[in-house]
Amino acid sequence: MKIIIIGAGELGCLLAERLSASANDITIIDFSREGFTRLRDKLDVMTLAGDATNIEIMKKAGIEHADLLLAVSGDQAANILACQIAGHFGVKKSICRLYSFEVFSEKDGLTPEFFGIGRAFSSPAECARKVLDVLHRRIVLERVIFSNPDATMVTTVISPNSPLKGLRIKDLPGVEILNNIRFAALVRGHQLMFPHGETVLFPNDKIYVAGRRDYVEDFLNSASEETDLKKQLVIIAGATRLCEIIAHDVLKTGMAVRVIESSAEAAEQFLTRMPPGVMVVQGSATDKEVLNEAGIDCCDTFVSTADDDENSILCCIIAKRLGARKVIAVTHKPEYISIVPVMDVIDCGFNSTLVSVNTVFRLMEEGTIRIDSRLQAFQAYLTEFTVKPNAQLDGKLLKDCRLPTALVLAMIFRGNEVITPAGSTMLQAGDVVVTIVTPASEQQIKPFFE
Repeated sequence: MKIIIIGAGELGCLLAERLSASANDITIIDFSREGFTRLRDKLDVMTLAGDATNIEIMKKAGIEHADLLLAVSGDQAANILACQIAGHFGVKKSICRLYSFEVFSEKDGLTPEFFGIGRAFSSPAECARKVLDVLHRRIVLERVIFSNPDATMVTTVISPNSPLKGLRIKDLPGVEILNNIRFAALVRGHQLMFPHGETVLFPNDKIYVAGRRDYVEDFLNSASEETDLKKQLVIIAGATRLCEIIAHDVLKTGMAVRVIESSAEAAEQFLTRMPPGVMVVQGSATDKEVLNEAGIDCCDTFVSTADDDENSILCCIIAKRLGARKVIAVTHKPEYISIVPVMDVIDCGFNSTLVSVNTVFRLMEEGTIRIDSRLQAFQAYLTEFTVKPNAQLDGKLLKDCRLPTALVLAMIFRGNEVITPAGSTMLQAGDVVVTIVTPASEQQIKPFFE
């Protein structure tokens, strides 16, 4: 596939790194040459310095023969115009990174389709959704959505007070639930494991539970002693666009929201965009007195959305030590993708660049890949494969497939049905199989599906 990526920033580089591993023909366009040296040293990609809104530059990149355009630069207007150019030249699919969908006006006919944009996403909105997905349950660290809306995979932690601690997986309560979910992976300390029936669950184990959404929720209910899932107080550090989206959604649930912002001007502007009921504390979120003023000792969830990654991590550590029950750090630099998840004092960590990468993969809808920050530390990731007609797996029972031992099947989608894989499961052409793989095992298993 010929892919043109607009923007050699952190997002563009991470996309190029992952997509080049699948032998795609990739060209990256950027005004600056700074990111190109690192790319050329690591990847077999073509780089082109110039303006992606210049038609001659786009022609030089091969826009007339491209299959996919990923407009993911930090310039929203340039991304939109690049997609319009791609549409003019007949590019089959384009994905556009936005700051906000407010740039469009449906009533005036100024829709993404009007600009030739196939799919679009807002990085702050996608990151906010990841945070909101874990606010209501203390033991939930992340939720993953798939092409099938009824399916989910949840990363959850076995708390010291969990009724499941010390039990083998096969002895867990709720036979019907266990038959309809899959324990796809387990991280214990710094070790990745693939659990089975004899695996004993210990406090602080982080487990990946996959299956139909309702059964996964039933499992979470059995794994936690929490009775009131509604949090009462959420404190957010940094009056950013991300903070604004989270605060609006949290207020709708009846929770109290308090925001800490160091800039008096930014705090004042933020208040003008928020409905009544939001309290803003002006000061540094790393200042103990400011955190106490915000009510950190009775805080159910503390979220840092600061633009400075180091500051974001530090204020989460301090907030946890001062009594916040759950802390969530949002970072942006790729360097922190594998660092934050292994920091025990931080309950949840989301990297906005990684969230955007996964969003692009989801919108591509082709052999969809999901990079998980914890699995990333072990060079493993989630991906979806479709069983092609007459493939090796077509019409075979899983127990007879002789799949590589490194392959873990998490779920199977058959139409609207979510299937928990077992040895007696027969695969059919068209089935979408969710797996956990490493780069090496991915190459081993691809032939089974094709």
